Amino acid sequence: MTFLGVDVGTTNTKVCLIPQGRSLGVPTPRDPAVLTAEVSRLIEQVSDGQRIDGVGIAGMAETGVPLGADLQPLTGLISWRDQPGIDQAQLLSRELGPQRFYARTGLRVSPKLPLTTWRWLADTSDVLDHTRIWAGAPDLILAALTGRYATHLTHAQRYGVLDLRRRTWDDELVGWGGLDRLPEIAEPMTVTAHTIDGPLPAGIPVVLCGHDHLVGAWAAGVREPGQVADSLGTSEAIITPSAGLVIDDELRRQGISVGWYADGRLATAVSGHGAAGGLIDERLAFLGRDYAWLGEALREVGPPSERVIAPYPNGRQAPRPDSTPTYDVRSVVDDPGEELRALVDGLSFHARWMAEAQTRLLGIEWRDTIAFGGPTRLEGWMRRKALAGGGRGFAVVAGEAVAAEGAALMAAEVVSGRRSEALKGNSVGILDALSRTWDGFYWDRFHKVVTAVG
Repeated sequence: MTFLGVDVGTTNTKVCLIPQGRSLGVPTPRDPAVLTAEVSRLIEQVSDGQRIDGVGIAGMAETGVPLGADLQPLTGLISWRDQPGIDQAQLLSRELGPQRFYARTGLRVSPKLPLTTWRWLADTSDVLDHTRIWAGAPDLILAALTGRYATHLTHAQRYGVLDLRRRTWDDELVGWGGLDRLPEIAEPMTVTAHTIDGPLPAGIPVVLCGHDHLVGAWAAGVREPGQVADSLGTSEAIITPSAGLVIDDELRRQGISVGWYADGRLATAVSGHGAAGGLIDERLAFLGRDYAWLGEALREVGPPSERVIAPYPNGRQAPRPDSTPTYDVRSVVDDPGEELRALVDGLSFHARWMAEAQTRLLGIEWRDTIAFGGPTRLEGWMRRKALAGGGRGFAVVAGEAVAAEGAALMAAEVVSGRRSEALKGNSVGILDALSRTWDGFYWDRFHKVVTAVG
């Protein structure tokens, strides 16, 4: 059997075919019509007339578009990066209170939430008066393939209007945002709809798979408590599944969101760091270097850099959120190689800090980590991550389309009824003596420095 996966990511949109392993991608368009047209084109090219037994769709959260009476977009895609509702987020915090909001939704109040975007639209325009339905970016692909509008539970929980425990829309929050024309919530691990004639023949089952970070984690084999996923790309997400929902205000204070996992069976905690691969890209561009140079600069791995970098150019999201910038991406340095080694070391230690905060507050013993995403191709970076992890197991799932592959694997499991095997991970071996060096003085030093400056 052959299955197709789609991932509408923040930077790139990818389509893949399993078990053949074919994949194609394009930069994610901001125009909704162009996005659906590009995905249709990629589907036609990747499938190449082959019989498809099912389709899975994953994608970024907190990004969508209001559609008018004719189901045409009224704006471009409003991304989680745009964050137009800064004033509205402050108003939400004052009127509802951050503790009450978190207790209901598992989210911290933020201008990136669709809820605050809707209120901003209501406050600044008449767009909501003409809106028939809100569609998330992955949901546009579902509608193009099937004619049906729905959103996955893990996307719904990032809107800011989902009662997390009941898994239904919250009337008070929906009313506050000013938009009650929301899609149906698709439960995980179910067939959402079937294709209509288009880039694929009619009648093929389509599965909404959810938030791409979570789908990638599931595909990489993070499927039980005790495992941690490190989704590393332009930004970084640390994902820790738990047996049940833990909605504790200390998690909120530490900048950690909670919700349901991609399979809908487990719950999960998620911490984000917006300056990960994107920060490295910016630094390389300023220094006039490329990834080949970076790979060579990171090739030799010994003790951490003697320089400690707090890698927060726009402040820290978690743990201990702090808006204070602590790193200037445009600063001049005498030794670019040492600078990048110190920066990667700082990012590696920060990932450990996020995972330790999550597992501690969830009451879970952290056993091992599985990393995936574009920067995992850099062996020197991954060895540093493994050494920074405190002696725990560390593996890497290679590939540029893990979330798209995960969507295809999830569709295969739902359609066939047979458990899908996880993508193969490669363990990163480290020397115990070197690991103890990273875990002792250097880890303590990093933690003291970053908590003092941010």
